[in-house]
Amino acid sequence: MKKPRPFIHKLIYVDERQERLNEIEQRARQETQSSYGSAHLHGVFAAAQKRQQGRGQAWSIPMLLSLLLILIAIVFIILFSNE
Repeated sequence: MKKPRPFIHKLIYVDERQERLNEIEQRARQETQSSYGSAHLHGVFAAAQKRQQGRGQAWSIPMLLSLLLILIAIVFIILFSNE
């Protein structure tokens, strides 16, 4: 029994945008592989992520406000207790 002939898909219409995107993608891959190593790119995009930007700063504003209120209370206690 003969094998069926293989299916060969030849494009009739050419998508110029797709070709241009593929060229840009290949150029970008070549530039990144030649100029930067994987160690250089590790963590570069972490600063742009919103969920990681304010991790250490979430407590600072409430803490500073509470310390300021405590300091003001201590100053008022000292000023008005002398009378």
